[in-house]
Amino acid sequence: MTDIIFSFDTEDFTSSRAADGILHEARMFYEEGVVGNFCLVGLLAKQLRLWGRDDVIEALSHHEIGTHTYGHTLHPMINEYTDLEDFDAAEAELISRESEAIRLIRENVGADRIWAACPPGNQKSYVAMYGYHKMGIPIYADTFCDTKWGTGAYYCNMFHVNYTFGMERFLRTATEEDMRRLLDDLANRERAVLYTHPNMSIKAEFWDMLNYHKENLVPFGEWIEARDLPEEISQTIFRNMRKLIRLVKADPRFRIITYSDLARELAKDGERTVCREDIPYLHQCLKERFFPVQSPVSLSLADMILAARDFLQGKEAHVCGDVYGTLSAPCQIKEPLTVTKQELIDSCAQIRDGAFLPASIRVGEREIGPADWLYAAMEILLGKDTAEILPKPQLPCLDCMPEVRDSAFRGTWQHSDKFEDKYLSDRLRYQSYTMRFRTCSRPIEA
Repeated sequence: MTDIIFSFDTEDFTSSRAADGILHEARMFYEEGVVGNFCLVGLLAKQLRLWGRDDVIEALSHHEIGTHTYGHTLHPMINEYTDLEDFDAAEAELISRESEAIRLIRENVGADRIWAACPPGNQKSYVAMYGYHKMGIPIYADTFCDTKWGTGAYYCNMFHVNYTFGMERFLRTATEEDMRRLLDDLANRERAVLYTHPNMSIKAEFWDMLNYHKENLVPFGEWIEARDLPEEISQTIFRNMRKLIRLVKADPRFRIITYSDLARELAKDGERTVCREDIPYLHQCLKERFFPVQSPVSLSLADMILAARDFLQGKEAHVCGDVYGTLSAPCQIKEPLTVTKQELIDSCAQIRDGAFLPASIRVGEREIGPADWLYAAMEILLGKDTAEILPKPQLPCLDCMPEVRDSAFRGTWQHSDKFEDKYLSDRLRYQSYTMRFRTCSRPIEA
């Protein structure tokens, strides 16, 4: 059975008229007995109250509320202000701004808990992922860090789910046959997120292209309002959206869930523990490919490094917790070298809980990368006194996540021309040490 999530990028804080799209869609889903996931921009939550849109606020009360960031494309955007060498400074700024977003959402719209964060466009900052996790938000939606089957993945300590299909333009012209073909495609997935922008059921163009493309084009509050769609197009969208909802509800291949349902399901996975007796199996897996494993429990490469450190220090088990990748390119040896058991044990002090993995680990008189260190640790833990390390890649294959593999944010979407992307794209790849997949999902091809 395929899980379906209906998600709404609820964002236009420049137009009370655009909020009619929220009203129509929130009421429609309530009438059809379906809980939607309205990911709300903090500034829009504030504007709804200032505009006196109590009707919209009441309609939203029947649904789940997520965050679509504080200001969407108001500059500086998330990528722009988190592209810092100093991670702690970047994360502190992220938490400050996004905590304000959640305050505005709770005070003006109300939400018992924020279950999902959905930054707009390609704002896929690794800093935001770690920061949202610290803020207690379990799901990162509309992500790069998911598989093509929609199985989801853990990355930077959050569970990531990608958007699957955008509805609003499809619903302008879709026939019932088109909708059934879409559902046939979705039925091959483990999970699908159908998303829409409520403002685009009312407006003919995106509000932020007029007001915030690459820079803050107008003073705050003096916004250019997007043109309205012809009424007949809006009504076609709403009519077809209702038809699609009913088709999904009537199809036994699908189960409609929310982000909170997904988070509660994930919580059932419970504690993950690695035991010393698991070493032969993990060693064999790593010999085949440097990649996360899904058994005996779901483990990232960082989990395995921390477990190997504990075993080298005499512990029999490692309880997995938060993990971090590296902040710079991992060290790459250029020729084979041999390390001793004692050298490896002595190096364990450089690998700390709750901290980014060192990009370079000093073992004896030499510097090696974290992948080298893990391979050597496995050899020693299998009873050898020395381990030979051969030159090899230090990051896992990311072909299962091509947008992470190829990410290059500079000059894209609505980024300022001043945005350099000095750190974000590379560091997003370096966090692949934290990537892992649920044990109940289908095997993941590297």
